[in-house]
Amino acid sequence: MVVCVVPPLFILDTGMYLDTTTGCIKLRGKKEHVEKMQRSVKAILNQHGKDETSVEHIKSTRGCQEYLRYLATEDKVRYPSYWKCAQKGTADKKKSVKRNLIDPQSPVYKEIESLVQKTWEAHKVGHGHDAIGLHHSKVVVKKIWSIQNPVLYRKYDATKRGICLQAAQHRCPSVKGLLGESDILTHHHGM
Repeated sequence: MVVCVVPPLFILDTGMYLDTTTGCIKLRGKKEHVEKMQRSVKAILNQHGKDETSVEHIKSTRGCQEYLRYLATEDKVRYPSYWKCAQKGTADKKKSVKRNLIDPQSPVYKEIESLVQKTWEAHKVGHGHDAIGLHHSKVVVKKIWSIQNPVLYRKYDATKRGICLQAAQHRCPSVKGLLGESDILTHHHGM
């Protein structure tokens, strides 16, 4: 059901009724008001159609399996929205890798730096053949680069689609008892 809220000005100057023989909405009134009303109604209907097919709508209303099936069969690659080539719509044509230095004052930089600091475990440093003689007590983030590689991302997307399709069809079984961690789902174990 679509609820259409239109400004009162249009209602006064434009007549709108449903033609039951054709199933069409008919508008009557001054030409400029009818055209404006038509644009408003089209915009509302277009937004409603987008909402019905959005990833978020499918995930929240149709369940996990349908969401995974949608991800597996989606016809276009969803590049990260912050990539400039994705914003311009040229990512599918790109073959070169772009490297951008992230501003140390940006929220993204601060979030990544925080993640690195939170996952740093000093007691694990210095173990193994490649770490002989290391005695670090902390880690310092000096620079963070964002790598935009459309070719590699398309390969990732193809692999993700395959995994999503497999998960949608087979419902991955859980793996239990990994060092006291909660159950995780995988397509490698238990199938």
